[in-house]
Amino acid sequence: MRALGAVALAALVALTAPARADPTPPDTRPHRELNIFPLLGGSSDVGIGVGEVSSWALIEPGHDEPYGWKAENGAFITFKPQAGGLVIPFQDYYVLYTLLDIGPQRRIRLDVRPAVTNESTLKYYGLGNASPPPPADVAVGDTEYRRVHPTLLVEARVRIAGPFYLLVGNVYTHNWLQVPGTSLLARDQSMGTPEVQALLGSFAPHGVDLIELGLQYDTRDSAIVTRQGMFHAVKARFSPSVPGWLPYQYVQLDATAQLFFTPLPRWLTVSWRGVADALLGAPPFYELARFDETPAIGGGKAVRGVPAQRYYGKVKLFQNLEARSELFPFTLRNKPFVLGVAAFIDAGRTWTELFRAHPDLDGTGLGLKYGIGGGLRLQEGRTFIVRADVAWSPDATPIGAYFAAGQIF
Repeated sequence: MRALGAVALAALVALTAPARADPTPPDTRPHRELNIFPLLGGSSDVGIGVGEVSSWALIEPGHDEPYGWKAENGAFITFKPQAGGLVIPFQDYYVLYTLLDIGPQRRIRLDVRPAVTNESTLKYYGLGNASPPPPADVAVGDTEYRRVHPTLLVEARVRIAGPFYLLVGNVYTHNWLQVPGTSLLARDQSMGTPEVQALLGSFAPHGVDLIELGLQYDTRDSAIVTRQGMFHAVKARFSPSVPGWLPYQYVQLDATAQLFFTPLPRWLTVSWRGVADALLGAPPFYELARFDETPAIGGGKAVRGVPAQRYYGKVKLFQNLEARSELFPFTLRNKPFVLGVAAFIDAGRTWTELFRAHPDLDGTGLGLKYGIGGGLRLQEGRTFIVRADVAWSPDATPIGAYFAAGQIF
């Protein structure tokens, strides 16, 4: 199946709270900022979509972040022609509330995010880094499955000392899977090798509760539009097993390194990220294609150009190198905007398991998956940015295209 390859477009409507007479410049006094973005876009993974992303924030100069609190909500639904009809690959609805400087000595940042997501065309071609594309005579529907999953995330970041932070939280997700009986996924579960069958597990409805603990080192000048600094993190998540409710017991280990520097202010910011993710134990099979609730080797938040869910494995390693430039600042309805561009190289690889080789699934060579591309960045105010990226990869057919709120990292 060929990718759509369409670059997403956005219709922008910027609203602000009524201005009051105040001789203090707006950027140096507390004020509220409202951003509303109706969205019309395209993605090579999930088709053409419509929705909205909006945020309401209290801007308080002097914070480590540019706001004191922020409430954000989003809704997005996509449509895609397939097999002579029209399918709805993706629906996502969420609310995110962020509160800064709470608790003893104002050291805690709290994030609460309820969400409901319906993904009806998730891909599965096989396990391992060497999984081949499906034969030409395999129907598109036989490479797909559906996953519906409401999620509640509660996460607190506690400042320990200087740039060091402790992360504690809990993420509960309930899952309903729909796997067609003729699909490649159902075939591997019923007729695959014993190792493959064990990795795929059951498709019955189930819950997953992740208890997380992490340590972060953060010297970024902004978490939204970063130009200088570093962000490094290690995180462990533990999923307990409760018979009849939480069937999967496993541990997820993540390590992230991010570097940002600006050799030419405004004209050039260079960003680099490296990510390592490992699953130990018996996770649900869909986690083998993801890291941190998003596609890993593929998709718009990891290795762009590679289709989402293309490669499954318990171990993922990838990097992003991106150069950004702010070209055109302008004002619309008394709101500051900046239009910029970016160029990037993404690359990564999966392994089926951490301590055991699977040359039949992962191959024996370098096996590097990569994407090369560029895109546009549009920043509104100090708390909102949207991006549109296109990427070429040997795995793309023929190109990947992505639209999202926020930088990739």
